[in-house]
Amino acid sequence: KNSLFIPNPNLSSFPMQSIIKKLLIIIFIIINFDCNHLKLSANTNISFDDFGLISIMYHRFGESKYPSTNIQLDIFEEQLKIIQKDGIKFIHPRNFEETLRNNKKQRKILFTVDDGLLSFYKNAWPVLKRKKIPFILFVNTREVGAYNYMNWEQIIELHESDLVEIGNHSHSHEYLVDETPDIIKNDIQKSIEIFEKKLGKNSIFFSYPFGEYSLEFKKII
Repeated sequence: KNSLFIPNPNLSSFPMQSIIKKLLIIIFIIINFDCNHLKLSANTNISFDDFGLISIMYHRFGESKYPSTNIQLDIFEEQLKIIQKDGIKFIHPRNFEETLRNNKKQRKILFTVDDGLLSFYKNAWPVLKRKKIPFILFVNTREVGAYNYMNWEQIIELHESDLVEIGNHSHSHEYLVDETPDIIKNDIQKSIEIFEKKLGKNSIFFSYPFGEYSLEFKKII
């Protein structure tokens, strides 16, 4: 019976020219890959007129129960060491536009934290304060004082630091993209009123819940 499979293939049944051709193709691919890799390595020395800005964002610190939004404390401190060792500057949010405009050839990072969780206050804030690293803490006002979240006394403590900008992260932190314009407006307005009452002002910085927005949502902000 004819079979689609050859249980004991015989190399002599394959034309020698075909085998040589395949080997040459493989060798060519390997050489070409190595050359491209060398070109890529050489291009890392390219000079840039504007380095732009890197923005990094964190949520939880030392909460292994929530791996998708958590960072281990030893890894966090190691990241900070690498950033500082490489000469990348942490920019202050209050000087955001000026820094981007006047320091284009400097490598820069904007440090941000979302949600105002208690693990940030307990584990990361002491490190950032000691290292004098400026940052934005985006707070959703509904959860302030709830279980595992910072309270207003703690938020006010950070607000009074020269290192910190308290940003607006909505009131409810619901998935507002799917809501009507009126619901979005009411949610944002409520957060603004609370910030003005507790901190005396609302921040010019806003972080969209879940990092998602629509054109309508953007217009409202």
